[in-house]
Amino acid sequence: MITYLLKIILCSTLFALVYKVLFEKEKMPRFNRFYLLTSLGLSMLIPLLSLKHEVQILPALENVTTSFLITSQTGIPEQAVTSDKTNIIQLLLLSIYVLISFILLIRFTRNLISVLRTVSNDSTVPYHNSKIILIDQKVTPHSFLNYIFINREDYINGKVEDEILVHEMAHVQQKHSLDILFVESLQIVFWFNPILYIYRKALLLNHEFLADEAVIQAHTDVSVYQLLLLEKASLQTSPMITNMFNYSITKKRLLMMTKRNSFRMALCKQLVVVPVLGIALFFFSAKSIAQDTKSLASNGKTTVQSTQNGISKEQMLEYKTIAKKFEVDVKNPASNELSDSKRQTKLKQTFTLISSNELSDSERERLISLYLSMSKEQQESQREVLLPVPAPLPKIVPTNQQFESWKDANIYGVWINGKKVKNALLSSYTNTDFASVHVSKLAKNARKNVKYLYQVDLMTTENYAEYLKENSDNKGKYMLFTR
Repeated sequence: MITYLLKIILCSTLFALVYKVLFEKEKMPRFNRFYLLTSLGLSMLIPLLSLKHEVQILPALENVTTSFLITSQTGIPEQAVTSDKTNIIQLLLLSIYVLISFILLIRFTRNLISVLRTVSNDSTVPYHNSKIILIDQKVTPHSFLNYIFINREDYINGKVEDEILVHEMAHVQQKHSLDILFVESLQIVFWFNPILYIYRKALLLNHEFLADEAVIQAHTDVSVYQLLLLEKASLQTSPMITNMFNYSITKKRLLMMTKRNSFRMALCKQLVVVPVLGIALFFFSAKSIAQDTKSLASNGKTTVQSTQNGISKEQMLEYKTIAKKFEVDVKNPASNELSDSKRQTKLKQTFTLISSNELSDSERERLISLYLSMSKEQQESQREVLLPVPAPLPKIVPTNQQFESWKDANIYGVWINGKKVKNALLSSYTNTDFASVHVSKLAKNARKNVKYLYQVDLMTTENYAEYLKENSDNKGKYMLFTR
């Protein structure tokens, strides 16, 4: 969620920056309105889009545990458990977010009710396909939805010029109020995005340009209209969700009326939108990885012998008594108060019966015999299970292309010789420095606290030689696996 929110801010910043640099001062108000509304919507949508690209993934081995790779039962690395402190902070931040959104919703609703109350309480005058609302307050003319708000006294005394009515009617006909309602609604949900306030200001100014254009088309004397604007500009206020005259933007409006555009230059600037959209899609959309099926090997789960009738309760108890000697908290090795070297030794003893000195030969043979005599259901109910010791991992030297792709921390988490390292550390190696590779895709529940999708376990050439030496005589033997 946090990543999505950050992408919204960055994406809307990119679009707003392009508007400020290329379009804001150009006399093309219709295109600018389209750009502002569309880019604002896209900045919310693009981070939700998923762009697939194919990468070559080396074969992933399931349920294979070695001294250099410690995994959970499913072969997925165990993730750190979120602490209570983190949960409290998240709850606090969520509460602050909801509170501010609620306050903004109340303000928005209050302004809307204020406008609608004025519509229902004050007298109205039909005007073309809209209504003029006559109010007692001394305010400059403004509009909202299908209503134009004008001071009653000014209207009765004929002090409202036709140009002003045409201007406000343009706001009504072009439905500028819907733009404002759209931005106001987004600000309630995404109030933390400062770029939304830039968008709102840009849209309001663009609305004035569009309304001014309508006036100039109806009344060709631009200078007379400009003098009228200077006369009407004031500091009077009106509800925030209405279109109104405002002194702070009058200067920009006057300059835009007399501006002349180069059609060729305007077209070139508009075409810039295409590569900008491509950049936004590339950097801010979600990335999904499509595996290259040619590089994937078929993954068959390791199975062991079982019987149909199984063993007795007494024999089950005997099995558990022997297997209990090896039990440690392998689901969270970091919780054991052991040094890294001792933990690795203890974990190795947990997963393999070969290097253990805690069992006699007879106990080891009895443990294997009991497990292989169990039914399939009995085996699946055990906390300590037996699996055949897999053949040593084949020597795999990654290609340079694969090696370079693993430097992307957004896609891959990297382990070297069993230790988690930063992806940037790969720059200290070359692909030929490694002789064994294990790539596994993280399950959805394992990606809660990490951003990468795949775990890459690498073994250097030296460690691989030691690994082969340790596993040279394991064929036909079994290892103990604690769920």
